[in-house]
Amino acid sequence: MKHIELKTTESKVHAVTVFQADRAEVVRLCSVDLTAGQNEVEISQLPTVLDEDSIRVDGIGGNAVISDVIYHPPASNDSDKKHELAVKDLQKAKTALEQQLEICKKQASILETYAGTLKGADTTGTKMNEFLDIYSERQASIDVRTTDLNEQIQAVEEQIKKEKEIWNADDESKKRAVRVTVVVYAENDGPAEISLTYLVSNASWTPLYDLRAVVGAEKTSISLQYRATIVQRTGEDWGDVKLTLSTASPQLGSAIPTLQPLWINAINPYRRMVKSAKKGGFGGGGSRMSAPVARLDPNMAAMLGGGGIESSGGSAFVHQDAVAMEGAMSTSYIIEGLSTIPSDTDATSQAHKVTVAVVDLTADLEWIAVPKEQPSAFLRARVKNTSQYLFLPGRANIFLDDNFVAKSEIEHVSPNETFNCSLGVDPQVKVTYHPRTKKSRLQGGLLSTRTTTTASHQKITVKNNRGTAIPRLLVREQVPVSHDERLKVTLIDPASIEFPNRNTISAGSFKPDKAAGVLKPVRLSKGVTVRWKVNDDEDAEGEADGTAGADGAREGILEWICEIGSGQSTDLNLAWEVTAPSGLNWGPQ
Repeated sequence: MKHIELKTTESKVHAVTVFQADRAEVVRLCSVDLTAGQNEVEISQLPTVLDEDSIRVDGIGGNAVISDVIYHPPASNDSDKKHELAVKDLQKAKTALEQQLEICKKQASILETYAGTLKGADTTGTKMNEFLDIYSERQASIDVRTTDLNEQIQAVEEQIKKEKEIWNADDESKKRAVRVTVVVYAENDGPAEISLTYLVSNASWTPLYDLRAVVGAEKTSISLQYRATIVQRTGEDWGDVKLTLSTASPQLGSAIPTLQPLWINAINPYRRMVKSAKKGGFGGGGSRMSAPVARLDPNMAAMLGGGGIESSGGSAFVHQDAVAMEGAMSTSYIIEGLSTIPSDTDATSQAHKVTVAVVDLTADLEWIAVPKEQPSAFLRARVKNTSQYLFLPGRANIFLDDNFVAKSEIEHVSPNETFNCSLGVDPQVKVTYHPRTKKSRLQGGLLSTRTTTTASHQKITVKNNRGTAIPRLLVREQVPVSHDERLKVTLIDPASIEFPNRNTISAGSFKPDKAAGVLKPVRLSKGVTVRWKVNDDEDAEGEADGTAGADGAREGILEWICEIGSGQSTDLNLAWEVTAPSGLNWGPQ
């Protein structure tokens, strides 16, 4: 039997597929010279994070048959303890030397202080000469000792540094401590190539986007650079490899969950009461009596407590705020050319970026202003994914006319789906939120309940300073909504838009009336309509049947849809009244 030893430095990583869920599949090619008969090819220095169950070996070329594959886990050693003790001993030696150095400094200080106390009138010339001889001898001895101690301390520090470097090198080598033995039977002598495939953890990728928008007079063009940020700490470097990015989520377990019977039993409250009395007595400090409850099987109780289920393939249910979300089907992106991605260490940590694709898209623009919160108009693009690529959730850098304007997020977008992307504040649209006016009047007399009515008026002015017209500007504002039946809120202006309960704005018993069409937009003037605020997914689908804006009506949020020409401005007015019993204080909650 021929035994062949191969280190990973003697083989090459051919291809890598990186998954999003902390996994990567590595294909390594090993060239060997086989002899006729049985051969043992041992491949060492493989990543410690290698998944044993994922190992797959194939032979390429030659008349050879692979008969066995043996996995050797990392061997345990006491090198960590050895290095730790060595560093501690060196630290102790350094501390002892520093203490001796401190003594030398104190001796020098005492000698200097004593010399400063001597005066010519207090001593003779002979004694002065004797002292100077002693001073010179002692100071020279202290200087020599100080220099020697500093050199020793520097030498110990160098030893500590080297020991730590060896320690760190050992730590890195522990990341490549797996061995795999491949038993190959060859009919003839000759070269062969072995393909070793395995999964490793500590590797993942996340999407990153650069969205560049150019606003033209007739249309807006969007260039989306779809990139991926790859991080890997597997212990092995990937040099000049064929790189593939996958949206699949390989899991170590794929068992389909089962449902257990949901057993319930009736509980006799009398028996519970007697049991409680036996424990502590009716008048003592025993357990409190509680109401009868239905007992659940422990397994079912755990299931009802929540928990997510992930599955790769067509659908995935992820536990997030107890909401089940449908995932996308697996997609792979093959990166053009060869990629080099070294493994990060404790000393070096970096993200490697590759380009998946650059796609050109078109978008419809709209401006949105919420002047109560911020007197600015935000530019938003409604973009349709006309490419073949699946856009995964990720961070996006937004550029408008080659200027960086904001950081945003792109959600999960399949081909032919539409997504919204904020392009930041447009400084060429001026929004003025005028001071709100209030007036109160007292109503009622001796034969009727006295009430106080407070009338409020809000004016908003929008001016378009752009060189082109604004085809669609949404301005959002709100009126109060009553949660108390004693408070009556009445919408005065715009009077043409109604609540289902005839302009009385209340949080209770809201039922959209399709027949009356009360939720449809109302035209106020040329280029200006008003409606109750609609959600983005209702904007195109819900207006036709009059259901869009139901949530906005419940919440008292209106929005004007404006078309404003270049250099023009428009005024928007909102007025309402709140009627309450006289003397009743009210306000926002």
